[in-house]
Amino acid sequence: MEENLKSKTQLKKEADDVQTLGVEIAQLPKQKITSLSLPDDAKEAIIFYQNIKKNSAKRRQAQYIGKILRGLDLSQVIEELNVIKNISKLRIKLEHEAEGWREKLISSPAALDEFINQYQPDISNLNQTISNARKESLADKKSKNYRNLYRLILESIQKSD
Repeated sequence: MEENLKSKTQLKKEADDVQTLGVEIAQLPKQKITSLSLPDDAKEAIIFYQNIKKNSAKRRQAQYIGKILRGLDLSQVIEELNVIKNISKLRIKLEHEAEGWREKLISSPAALDEFINQYQPDISNLNQTISNARKESLADKKSKNYRNLYRLILESIQKSD
């Protein structure tokens, strides 16, 4: 036998991997799917997959997506997918950092100097928002100013990065 021939098991594994990639792409929002370098029929099949509710129909559509993707060179799509995942991970990291800073700023007045030194935020209404967020936190009311403080902190962190 030639070395280039693949066993039936290898072919099935590759087909399953491509199908799994298609389902993974289907987990993305529609605008990100349309931005991927896939043919239009593959994008349509993936978006259609998102709208299916029944499991057996989802399975069949996943198999169809796998069939479409099997004939394509997916290296570019995999790179784009990895970039999207890394951007999402970075976004989540920044959001967690902002939540941590919000708790520090509410609980400790000394943390404000550290935050200002590290991120050089626009402090025009930062002090007032922190003060109001502390009052809300003491009243167990965490609402408007609590969210506004988070937004201000997140903007400052994003500007510094």
